[in-house]
Amino acid sequence: MRYIRNIGNCLAWCFIASFAWVWVSCDEFCEVSNRTAIVVNFFSAESHEQINVSVRVTGINVDGAGRDSLLYPNNMFPQQSRDHIILPLNPNADEMIFMVEVDDLLTDTITFRYTPHVGFISVECGCAVFAQINEEQLEWTENAIINVEVTNSKVNTVLYRQGILNDENIRIYY
Repeated sequence: MRYIRNIGNCLAWCFIASFAWVWVSCDEFCEVSNRTAIVVNFFSAESHEQINVSVRVTGINVDGAGRDSLLYPNNMFPQQSRDHIILPLNPNADEMIFMVEVDDLLTDTITFRYTPHVGFISVECGCAVFAQINEEQLEWTENAIINVEVTNSKVNTVLYRQGILNDENIRIYY
C-alpha cells in the first residue's frame, strides 16, 4: 500500500513539474499582426486637415471574375462616417482597384499598383506579405477626389480589431 502511495505521489510531482516546464518554456503567442493593408486618411484640400467623410468602399476584382466585395461599411467597421480606411492587399496580385463613394453622391475609382514581397516577422507570427506602392502608377478618377498623395510607400502590418494603425500610406484630398 505504501508503495502505491509513493508511486502516486511521484506521478503527481512529475505531472506538476512537467506542466510547469511546458508552461515556462512555451513560446509566446504572436502579438503582432501578419495582415498587411494600405492605411488611407481623408483630408480637406482647402485646409489640409484630416476630415470625416461618409464613405462606401468596394474592392473590384482585377481578374474580371465578378467577385467584388464591399469593404466599408461592414460588420467590423459599421459606421460610414470616418477619417480613415484600411484597404487590404491581395498577396497574389500586384494591382488592386477600389471604388470609393463619398457622401452618397460621387464615386471615384483608385488603382494601386504595388510590388509584394514576403517578410519574416518572428517564429511565433511567421511570415507576412509586405508591399511597396509604385507611386508613379497610382491612378484615380477626379469626380470627388481632388488629389491623392502617397505619404509612405511601404505597406506594413495593421491590427484591425485593436484599432492600431501603423503609418499612413495614402492621403485622399476632398
